[in-house]
This record gives sequence, structure tokens and C-alpha cells, in this order.
Amino acid sequence: MKVFYLCKFIYRDYIVMETREKILKGAGNLFIKEGIRVITMDSIAQSLGISKRTIYENFKDKEDLIHNFLTKDVSAHKNELIKIVNSSDNVIESLFQFGKYNRDAIAKVNPVFFEDLKKYYSEMFESIKRNEKIGNGEISYLILKRGVNEGTFVKSIDIDIVNTFIHITMNHFFKTDNQDCISHSKVWDSIFFPYLKGICTEKGLEHLDAFSNKNKNFVDV
Repeated sequence: MKVFYLCKFIYRDYIVMETREKILKGAGNLFIKEGIRVITMDSIAQSLGISKRTIYENFKDKEDLIHNFLTKDVSAHKNELIKIVNSSDNVIESLFQFGKYNRDAIAKVNPVFFEDLKKYYSEMFESIKRNEKIGNGEISYLILKRGVNEGTFVKSIDIDIVNTFIHITMNHFFKTDNQDCISHSKVWDSIFFPYLKGICTEKGLEHLDAFSNKNKNFVDV
């Protein structure tokens, strides 16, 4: 009898989790395709073929749903970046793969989504990024450390200082509430690429030149 009730509880939790994931995925697809502001709980329910009550049984309100979607999305993005670092032959390759991954991901998103994110949910988004340790440079620190260890970057650099510089610069140009955001390609060409060359060893410069020649337009604009 105890086993029966245990299985019953496990199955119930599985159904609840499955429903919650279905709502998150469906709502996220709508946000990305049409923007956040125009999507209502009614349109989400209609799109998924469920009742609005089912949505409210899983999420307190629309803001709670958006928070959970962004948290899931930021975490998935971070995991993909870490996967790129770990699967790349060297850190220069990983940087170019970052550019391709970001460019392809952004191409699938309606610009209205980013406009709504900046206008209505920038504080929420920045808070989630901080909680996921993306804002404080966990991934870039991993890249810098690997670059030094494999001889791509000079050993004399202070990784903490370089990492701080990178993220102060990124935060300045790419804040979600900055309506006059400068394109990534201009920031790359004017700041990051020259700086990257400055901390590369001869081995690193060879990798950088090779990937630059093959991928001249890898950074999303």
C-alpha cells in the first residue's frame, strides 16, 4: 500500500512538472515570436489548449510566468556557452562560436521582444543574470583562465582585472535598458578585438588571425 501511494505522489508530481514545463515553453515561444506585452494569459491558454485556471495553478500571475521563463532561458543560455567552451579546441575558437551562437539565437527572436524586455522588465532580467552568475563573469573567467593555461593568452595578465574590465565594458554598452545600444560588431572591432590581440601570445595571434580570416562577420550586429 505504501508503494502504491508513493507511486501515486511521484506520478502526480510528474504531471504537475510536465504541465508547468508545457506552459513555460508555450508562453516563451509566444513571447519570442510576438513580444511580451501583447501576450496575455488568455492568449497563452488558447494557444496551448488549456484553461487559464491551469496557468494560474502553476504561476501566480503573468510577471511570475515571465520571471520563470527568463530564468530558464538565461540558465539554458549559460549552459550552452559553457558547453561551447568545453567542446572548443581553443579559447579563440570558443569566442567565435559564441558569436555564431548568439547571432543565430537573436535571429530567431522578434525585435519587439527585446524592446519589451528593455522597457518593462530590464531590472528583472538584470537580477536574473546576476543570480545565474553571468553578470559577474563566471564564463569569461573560465575562458581567460583556460587561455592562459593553454598558452593562448600571456601569463602576465591578472585574470581578475581583465575579467572586471570586460564586464564593466559590456555592462556599459549592452545594458538592457539602454535604448541607444551600440552594435556588438562596432564594440568588437573598436574595443574587444584590439584588446584581445594585446593579451595574445604568438600562438594566440596565429589562432586569432586564422579564425578572423574565416569569420569576418561572426559578431551579430
